[in-house]
Amino acid sequence: MPGPSGRPIDRLWVLIEVAAVFAAVHVSYRAIKGFTVIGRWEGAAGTNFTPGVVMAVSTCAILLLTRKDFRAYGLSLDRWGEHLSLGLTCTLVEVAFGAFALVISGYEFDASRPPDPHSTPDWRKLAVAAGILVAGWTIVLAMVSSRRRSVRGLPPLLSIALIAAVAAVPPVVGTTLGKPFSCLTVLWLFFGAGFGEETFYRGYIQSRVDEAWGRPWRMLGFEFGAGLLVSSFLFGLLHALNTVDYFHGRYDFGWGMGISSVFVGIYFGLIRTHTQSVLPGAIIHGLTDVLARLPNVLP
Repeated sequence: MPGPSGRPIDRLWVLIEVAAVFAAVHVSYRAIKGFTVIGRWEGAAGTNFTPGVVMAVSTCAILLLTRKDFRAYGLSLDRWGEHLSLGLTCTLVEVAFGAFALVISGYEFDASRPPDPHSTPDWRKLAVAAGILVAGWTIVLAMVSSRRRSVRGLPPLLSIALIAAVAAVPPVVGTTLGKPFSCLTVLWLFFGAGFGEETFYRGYIQSRVDEAWGRPWRMLGFEFGAGLLVSSFLFGLLHALNTVDYFHGRYDFGWGMGISSVFVGIYFGLIRTHTQSVLPGAIIHGLTDVLARLPNVLP
């Protein structure tokens, strides 16, 4: 199993590097959103492409400038057909458990806006929903670690068609019920949030830390290291900052959303480290974000 490489001081500098890049990326896209014509356009259109684009472009720029191997950072088309199939089938399982969790628990969740950081959730309903969702995650991780062809064997063109069909569900349902759901929203949720965040957090941050610190730990067939923990912590911090506006002095941290996102980050990080690619996690992440908006167009 890969272990730490380099001197301790070099490994410490890697942590400083990823923290600095995280801060620079966050400030950059917040500034673009808040003070440029691009931000005004996005606000008027109700989209949010900027964060994902900045994350993806920053990742690629860093890897190019430092002459890193994109493949080592999970950014390649190796086994892409298999990864499309895996991402699709895992999404269907996860979404089924998520829907079941909301129905059984009665927990109210609106994916279109961050939770109010000052509200108190119904802990009983939240615990029931979380328990069912974790069961779904466990099955997904078992599917990821399995080599069964039934999970990975769909033809690539069929996978692409089915992914597009699944992503089209909210717009089609919304149009049918007279509650329009923009296709641009689907695109930014799938590519911006799904691919952008996975490229940056599981592609750059997790891989960069693992490159220096190694992946010395193993559990249930998954090898991982400090990269999983650092990327998940920063992923949680990202979501805790959703209700913060440091340009205008508002510091209402959404710690509940942040803590739950740490566990989401661990989940996606395990998928990335086992498949050696960000693609399956990006498919799952993107499609889940799209389908999480489906309750907004239902009666």
